[in-house]
Amino acid sequence: MIYLDNAATTKVFDSAITAAERAMSDGFFNPNATYKHAVSVKTEIDKCRQTIASAIGATGDELIFTSCATEANNWVFEHGRKSPKGNVVISAGEHPSVYEPAMRLASRGIDVRIAPITRDGKVDENAFSKLVDENTSLVSVIHVSNETGTVNPIKKLSYIVRKKAPRALFHSDGVQALLKTHERLDSLGVDLYSASAHKLGAPKGIGLLYIRRGITIAPFMLGGGQERNMRSGTQNTPYIAAFASAVQQFSAFEKNNNISDIRDELCAYFSDYGCKIVGGDNSGYILCVHFPNVKAEILQNLAADNGVIIGKGAACSGSKRGNRVLAAMGLSEKEIECCVRISLFPNITRDDVMEAAGIIISAADSIRSNNVG
Repeated sequence: MIYLDNAATTKVFDSAITAAERAMSDGFFNPNATYKHAVSVKTEIDKCRQTIASAIGATGDELIFTSCATEANNWVFEHGRKSPKGNVVISAGEHPSVYEPAMRLASRGIDVRIAPITRDGKVDENAFSKLVDENTSLVSVIHVSNETGTVNPIKKLSYIVRKKAPRALFHSDGVQALLKTHERLDSLGVDLYSASAHKLGAPKGIGLLYIRRGITIAPFMLGGGQERNMRSGTQNTPYIAAFASAVQQFSAFEKNNNISDIRDELCAYFSDYGCKIVGGDNSGYILCVHFPNVKAEILQNLAADNGVIIGKGAACSGSKRGNRVLAAMGLSEKEIECCVRISLFPNITRDDVMEAAGIIISAADSIRSNNVG
């Protein structure tokens, strides 16, 4: 099997499994107890936190572990507004875990403004700038699109917000961007940033919220005061250990494999067969491809039957018809039905990717010849 749906989730690194197993066996103690064995586990958590922070351009005290990025995003929208009456600005390209909490605020009477995205999937900067004003309390723009891999210029957008709404908090959903854009958090100008570990070779069930030093938001959960009194509950020590291990392994693979070159070759290959690449400036890890007259669901299933796993878009919204983000880019319903998402991982080889591409093209040709699509 050649797995090309890494934007949905990734296979857990062996090293991350080993780290989790060690934490479950040798380090099973509650890190919040006061005897030396527990204190040792708390020290290990702090080391893991610092490992991740150093890799992404943060300090250890700026990272709060969560169960996932969806939790972190909901936390931001519930507690990340400086003024309860201020307006909120998001982009039309947001993941459902940002879009839906924003719509919940709108249902409560909050002025939620949605910046359009261009045909290449980026935020329309002129329209975005006009929506931000002195009453804006929260801005959230996805760093890398989970649908197309398009990279938004977060540093530039955060500068716009600083100039027009200096009291606003700027948040970015970095699930598909963490360690994949070579941009460090301390250079982006963000106040808040969300990520999930299972996109990087760690298990599902662990993520983080970056809260820039000096920024204050209300705690997500109250109780025992864990995670600097911001998220109470006994820490998930095994998955924190796996997260840190995966960050190290991912970074090592990423340095030795030019994903962008592989993606560019893949784009050229599909383009030569009459396919259209959807989206603009890309992180290198996600590719949205339109196959004319071939329904994505049928292509996905036939490719899987032949040993290649691809996606149709955000797995979190797999049960919903249509695609809100692609529609916002100007694609028609018929075009959207023919779009698949191919997503890579640093340890994949060029030969495997191109073999998979041939299988996908053959499947598409078979569908067309049989008049199925």
